[in-house]
Amino acid sequence: MKNCLLGSAFLLLLLLQFSCKSTYELGRKRAHGISDNRLYNQIVDSSLSYKSLWVKRFSAHYESNGKSQNVKGSIKILKDSIIMVQINAPTGILEVARIYITPDSVKIIDRLKKEYLTSDFFFLSEKLNMNVDFYTLQSILTNSIFQLRDLYERQRPFIRNFKGKAIGDKYVFLSDKAAKVERKLRKDKYSRLYRFNYQRFEIDPSLMKITDVIVREFGEEREMVLKYRDFVKLEEQKFPSELVFKVKDSIQSLSCKLKYNKLEIDEDLKFPFKVSNKFKRIYPD
Repeated sequence: MKNCLLGSAFLLLLLLQFSCKSTYELGRKRAHGISDNRLYNQIVDSSLSYKSLWVKRFSAHYESNGKSQNVKGSIKILKDSIIMVQINAPTGILEVARIYITPDSVKIIDRLKKEYLTSDFFFLSEKLNMNVDFYTLQSILTNSIFQLRDLYERQRPFIRNFKGKAIGDKYVFLSDKAAKVERKLRKDKYSRLYRFNYQRFEIDPSLMKITDVIVREFGEEREMVLKYRDFVKLEEQKFPSELVFKVKDSIQSLSCKLKYNKLEIDEDLKFPFKVSNKFKRIYPD
């Protein structure tokens, strides 16, 4: 139960969305020639502008290796500082867990077992099965462009690690060695892919918003897929109301579909995290 609860909670952190009634239609405009710098700048300019985000209620369906679970709760984000998730029982009333994340720490309260945990961010990366830091996680949550840390040999600005192109009704940003990867995939030369990583962003031209992300780490036999859908209006900005997240490797597979509602932006939020002295401290496995 404990591992299932933690796994669900961590997946939820990757998937911050919210639901509204009216949505924007994707694919209304074809992609035309554009420079890499201009494409990147337009994506950045169209990213959600906020100081804080508050998802008052969310619901999610989570599946892992044949087991499924429904989860409800709320999420608060203070940009570049704090991400806090409250996980509730299926009824949506009783809080069963709270997670408090900063750029250098992860804290968890398990109210069912009356236990708590404090660790560094590496612990979260292991649970997510992806090499992410706080700012990458924040970008994923808010539908912003990112590059995973340690995915490339040299840490350079995004625009130097990716190449853009127009393909039909979408723009695509591909990691700089993606062409070599795709050639080897076409020729079934999988044994030669262990040295490569692959990251792909698909962008809708009419919204200039990321709709799909694929990350493949061939050496680890790992793949992550993000699908952002049902873009809605949020205080004159556009934001996805649904996201499907999938990650699989040679050992396990995870997927989560989320729907969010009751979202507020730039509220003066509080992030309480108090541990009862009756709770027992546990340590990462």
